Amino acid sequence: MYKSLTFAITLASLLTASIFCSQTAPSVAAKVTITTNKTFKKTSFLPNTNKNVYVWNAKYNRKLHNLKNYPRTNLYATKRVTIKTRNYFGSYYDVQSANKKIKGYVWHGQLIQGKYYKGGFYRYPTLNVLLANRRYVKGNKPGYWDASGIYSYANRINGTINKEHLQAFTKTPSFSDQKKVLTYLEKDRPYLPKMLNYGNHNGARIVMRRTKTKAGQSVRVPMIDILNDRATGNNWEEINSFASVLDLAKLPNGGKPIATYDVNKTSVIPFGGRQFDFPDPNAEFSASANGPITHIYGNDFGPDHNLSLVDQDRWLRYVPTSNILKLSNTQPTFKDGIWYYPATFQNNVSYGKYDQKMLGQMNPSKSQYYRYVTTLGFSSTTTKMGSGMVNTKQCSFQTNPRQMAK
Repeated sequence: MYKSLTFAITLASLLTASIFCSQTAPSVAAKVTITTNKTFKKTSFLPNTNKNVYVWNAKYNRKLHNLKNYPRTNLYATKRVTIKTRNYFGSYYDVQSANKKIKGYVWHGQLIQGKYYKGGFYRYPTLNVLLANRRYVKGNKPGYWDASGIYSYANRINGTINKEHLQAFTKTPSFSDQKKVLTYLEKDRPYLPKMLNYGNHNGARIVMRRTKTKAGQSVRVPMIDILNDRATGNNWEEINSFASVLDLAKLPNGGKPIATYDVNKTSVIPFGGRQFDFPDPNAEFSASANGPITHIYGNDFGPDHNLSLVDQDRWLRYVPTSNILKLSNTQPTFKDGIWYYPATFQNNVSYGKYDQKMLGQMNPSKSQYYRYVTTLGFSSTTTKMGSGMVNTKQCSFQTNPRQMAK
């Protein structure tokens, strides 16, 4: 029993030492053999850590460089090798920089396929990252990359999807457009939708994410991820389609709104609830819009030039221009013999008190009937004053925005 326990402990110690040694190179090399274990086309690599990353010479007895000092230097390789000594073995990339000033062997676990571009941009193809303005650093600590979700499906594209029309938005954007978007997002712009700006967000990247078109089928679509600030945990979060942010970045005057609305004075809604993530209503649409429009950035988007790009409840969305309905939420609106008042998005205002306030301002001598308005439309029945408050859960709605003046 004692001998068996001693043997087990010894074996475990040897295995632990073997694993440790495969990741940490010895400072003094014994007899060294280097054999190629994989070849591939010329590929660019970058360090994946802020820690020491050493480049070793061919005899594996001297550290030539520390890549910690060269985080933006592209290293090129065409093969991976196995280095063996009397008491160590490990897998290394045989790398060299473009100017050949850095040349040698780097342990494979400290590199990632990637390329740096002038201006502070990085590309990581194995992570499906087309371009990022934040360098990849392995790990989940604050300031590091959280790689979870990079391989997953897009969760911001909802509603009905038409694969044929969506194809136009699956193409890899030009490099100049990618840089334009990331450069645009680097600047703090308080008028952007909150989910895009995030106040002091730490980075942005463009990721090719899978979008389901129907059961068992999907296509990849470029999406914008934002690295949240400390209040939201320092994780990357998928925010918007690349197409919508590119349209915003191309607008004149830095994309400043052409119209801004105060939710404490006016309720501006996408009447009928239709909203789009792409500038084509045929590619994808959702009828679940339920928040206010606080900014309009531009009009004339889409194949029929009938869409507006808006800040809709903190998200960048396209909505039909003709469906943007503006109503005062401080006093009811009188139109064609009927009073109207909208859902409110005012801060710290209860629905009950709001209803009482609006109903109390309606002049019964003009009309005793009113309608409640939400993104779903008008209440289908015209309610007589004194017959009770509108219960939106019980009412059905009609969606004809031309019944109301904008």
